[in-house]
Amino acid sequence: MTNTLRRSAERLSVGVEKYMPHSFVFAITLTIIAYIVGVLATSTGPFDVVMEWNSEFWGFLGFAMQLTIIIVTGYGIATAPVVRNGINRLVRIPNTAFQAYISIAIFAFLVNLVHWGLGLVAGALYAIFLGKERDDVDFGYIVAIAYSAGVVGAGGSISQTAPLLVNTPGHFMEDQIGLIPLSETIFSPFHLVMIWSTFLVLLVIVYFTYPTQENTEPLPDEKVDDLVPEYQSDLGSSTLASRLNNSRIFNISIVLLGGTVSASLIISEGPFQMLELNTMNMIFLTMGIALHGNVVTYASAVTDGAERCGQVILQFPFYGGIQGILIGTGLAGILIDSVASISSAETFPFLVWLMTGIINVFVPSGGGQYIVTAEIIHPAAESLGVPHPAIVTAYTVGDVWTNLLNPFWALPVLGIAGLKVRDVWGYVIMVLIAYGVIVGGLALLFPVLGLI
Repeated sequence: MTNTLRRSAERLSVGVEKYMPHSFVFAITLTIIAYIVGVLATSTGPFDVVMEWNSEFWGFLGFAMQLTIIIVTGYGIATAPVVRNGINRLVRIPNTAFQAYISIAIFAFLVNLVHWGLGLVAGALYAIFLGKERDDVDFGYIVAIAYSAGVVGAGGSISQTAPLLVNTPGHFMEDQIGLIPLSETIFSPFHLVMIWSTFLVLLVIVYFTYPTQENTEPLPDEKVDDLVPEYQSDLGSSTLASRLNNSRIFNISIVLLGGTVSASLIISEGPFQMLELNTMNMIFLTMGIALHGNVVTYASAVTDGAERCGQVILQFPFYGGIQGILIGTGLAGILIDSVASISSAETFPFLVWLMTGIINVFVPSGGGQYIVTAEIIHPAAESLGVPHPAIVTAYTVGDVWTNLLNPFWALPVLGIAGLKVRDVWGYVIMVLIAYGVIVGGLALLFPVLGLI
């Protein structure tokens, strides 16, 4: 079985290398497909489809900035000296190549449970430090495992967009579904069993597919310093500007401000209720500034982080445009209505998961599509007697699932690691298949057993 799975992973890698285009080409290809389907499958005219594309091309700039901040604040924390030193110590613990592969899966999964932006960056840095420490691990494979385990962990992360959104007072669906605390979504048994089951299967995949020694391509030593820069201020200068730049008083000031806001929200609203997008970004911004020596080195780290998510910034409007086509032409509504018309209380969570995964291939918006689909899927769920928290869970795990197919959210990881999509995606596809089988099966089983 080991050899069979390993050969399958290798064939997938070769296939991806031959046929997977650049991620931006992938995004434009999806745009063309959405346009053609919008013209052929709806009554919207060719010019009107273009206008629908344009209507949302810049429509999610605020949301895109929130998601970009999640990534860059994650990078700011992951590159802080104390965190770097901690990762360096961790990568020295494994004694064998297999232990090293398992360690990166565990690390990326656990960090993503806390913050998917931090997890994306920290997982990539762990891979780099692991590659620097050991010459018996395949660098492309460990980056693939870091990303795959991160996606699985992100499905249960307290920074997930949809669970945070429905937990935010005044959210757009509050009149219909109320406020839903995280205890009923990502901390529910339904959600936890899905995430942890998939992670255990991921570890099994690692066991059966990790490269043999003769097929290992380690990280070249000369690439390490370029991949992980250190951020230092000019400590030798005695000018007023230098003293201000190196002063900790600015760190302390921001920590006091951000810490006061966070503590006030925790005390007044509770830890689950206060976790929403802007608050999470405030917490991790504050933490990053606290962990760096001064605000100037933190600014340098965030600048590098922004460079590494440059492709996300470039491509996000194009996926917004695709969403405009799906919404404006009625394609998304047609798909969702079709799903609802063939659903029962037992099958609706599964079909929401499947439908969300399909839409996420075209719009990997980190939760942005929930803003559109929620107004259709929640009334349908209510009419079928399906609890709203179960629908949020089905949406969330569906939304992350096909991030293992569309490489959009891998771009920051690949930017940090200095790799291309085709270097890692064959192994990622293996996890995509396993994720679909496990989570899809559980999404069917739980409602049938009356466990949601």
